[in-house]
Amino acid sequence: MGPLPAFFYPIAQVMDYGVHSWDVREGLQISHFMDPDAADILVPFMFVLWQATTDTSRLQGGDLDVAVRVSGRNAGTTRLKVTKDGMVFEPGDEAGAQVVLDFDPASLVLTAFGRARSGTPYGDQDAARRFAGLFFRI
Repeated sequence: MGPLPAFFYPIAQVMDYGVHSWDVREGLQISHFMDPDAADILVPFMFVLWQATTDTSRLQGGDLDVAVRVSGRNAGTTRLKVTKDGMVFEPGDEAGAQVVLDFDPASLVLTAFGRARSGTPYGDQDAARRFAGLFFRI
């Protein structure tokens, strides 16, 4: 994944708690949901995770301009641009994006970690599929 900033270590603990406890319950086939507090806290860091796991060799058909809309306590829209040089992101709006991906917090976290393929794409469905296939799973 490459180097991560030092502040990522405590966040990694929350990721371990939130995602790996979900993994255990999933593996044991116990009815469950992801902890909502963990999911809400992790939302902003999922864009860093996606940025660190982007495989630009999979980018086919040109650059991507995607808006990710998330509900919950960290609700908002983040704009992601993917080129052969990597992915960049910043807070933004949906105007002009090829596709808008709509997530609740837990669905975003589980999708970013490769545990699920969630979200609702509005707009260019091909761009949505291309975006979904860009990341290596951790």
